[in-house]
Amino acid sequence: MLKYKKKYLNNIITLIITSIITIKKSKVTFNPHLFNREAKRCLSLEKIEESIKTGNINSKKIKFPKLYITKYFRKENITYHIIIIKHKNFVEVITAWKKKGR
Repeated sequence: MLKYKKKYLNNIITLIITSIITIKKSKVTFNPHLFNREAKRCLSLEKIEESIKTGNINSKKIKFPKLYITKYFRKENITYHIIIIKHKNFVEVITAWKKKGR
């Protein structure tokens, strides 16, 4: 039982690491839901793309293939929270929102 758990955890860790590498290099597409909310939430698509490329994946809220990414911008004092789905050749942004402060 313990060997099975270790093997399972190792598989999850390698899956996460490979997905992080492919996310940084893959093309970013946006869900129509995001465009509906863009003006209401005052979102910047450039900031969302930068957040995906350089942000942190929150490991407590991971349910593969959906991933939760956060990125803090110091000058603007804004944190972007993004939920994405990783596909084979691209990354799809499902929704995003920003929060003042960290």
